[in-house]
Amino acid sequence: MKNIILIAAIFTMLFLPFTLRSQTQNIVYVDLQRVMLESEKGKEAKKALTSEAERLKKNLDGKQEELQKMKDTIEKQGATINPDARAEKEKQYQIKLKDYQRLYNDYQGELQQKDMEFTQKIVKDLEEIIKNMGEKEKYMLILEKNQAGILYGAPAVDITNKVINLYNEAAKKKTIKK
Repeated sequence: MKNIILIAAIFTMLFLPFTLRSQTQNIVYVDLQRVMLESEKGKEAKKALTSEAERLKKNLDGKQEELQKMKDTIEKQGATINPDARAEKEKQYQIKLKDYQRLYNDYQGELQQKDMEFTQKIVKDLEEIIKNMGEKEKYMLILEKNQAGILYGAPAVDITNKVINLYNEAAKKKTIKK
């Protein structure tokens, strides 16, 4: 009887670390922010947003330059034109300035909307990839690094690189099928 207990104790001591290790490996986390920045689709989305922002900024710069010229003209002609004409020019300037500010706010909203659309599309794609990965690799739990409040996670349980690779592969397959 003593030998059986001793053998059981030895087996427990030998295999317990492996059992505990395999259980901790079943709880992993992914950094979705990093996936957004480092995946091919994420890079494409960022590039598209940057390009759109530059296009809108160019348009705003043109309007701002026009406003500055208008203001300079009013200041130069200020002493030489009659008060009614000056008041009319200042009124036109104020109208254009409000249009500029409204356009600026519209562009900001437009960019935020596009950013949100890109983000939602990528997150939706990732949910399916992460779900399939979880089922295939038999993870008990997959946490999102930032929203789960993970203050520390060992690199061994970080599956972000796997998710990026799977997402890039899935994006390539979709591109080939089209």
